Amino acid sequence: MIHAVLIDDEINGLKSLELLIEELKHEVKIVGTTTDAVEAIELINSYRPDIVFLDISMPQLNGFEVLERLQFKTFHLVFTTAHRNFALRAIKQGATDYLLKPVDKKELFVAIERVKYKIAENQLRPDVSEMLKHINEVQNLRVLLPTKKSTEYVVPASILYIEANSNHALVHLTNGQNIEVTNNLKDFEQQLCKKEISFMRIHNSYIININYVTRYIKDDGGFVVLQGKKTIPVSRQKKDEFLKLINFPV
Repeated sequence: MIHAVLIDDEINGLKSLELLIEELKHEVKIVGTTTDAVEAIELINSYRPDIVFLDISMPQLNGFEVLERLQFKTFHLVFTTAHRNFALRAIKQGATDYLLKPVDKKELFVAIERVKYKIAENQLRPDVSEMLKHINEVQNLRVLLPTKKSTEYVVPASILYIEANSNHALVHLTNGQNIEVTNNLKDFEQQLCKKEISFMRIHNSYIININYVTRYIKDDGGFVVLQGKKTIPVSRQKKDEFLKLINFPV
């Protein structure tokens, strides 16, 4: 019997997930549920569950802050999120899973089957401390933006997208600031478009931060809409790779 703790700050989301899991009541026992992030810490430390379903976006503490404050950190973790634009690649580095809201029953059952398989194979429970360490390393990375007069240092999360500008580039930040740099798009592609960092060159003229994709428009190669309603084309050559990365159906 797998013991599970469910955490979601929205009562409707919590109840919906609980009802779905109860269909597997002979395999999964829900030992604790809460909409309160602080109480969630107490539940996990007390019950030491096999699996935790954890909402990422909560008002008091977010999912990562909950994990940071735990004493018991060895369990199978399934994030739940309403946003496709979250840093899912970073999450995946920690041997975790995620479910998009509203939670699809089939996807939920597949996630539970993965956990059952790992337990049956006597695999060690993952330590979420390693995932947090990895994410902190990514978040603490600094990107150098050399301009004609100075060099700026920014964190990747502050970059919305990067646009080709003749032989150089224009870096657009989430705060609305635009920085003209002497680097070209190829330089940024080599630095940022890696598995553990959430950037992709979706067009000859654009690199985007996939964390800020809010919408995909099907048309030719397609277009992405970023936070702030900026629309950017996706090249035909990059379409399938992009859709797979962002978890949109191809």
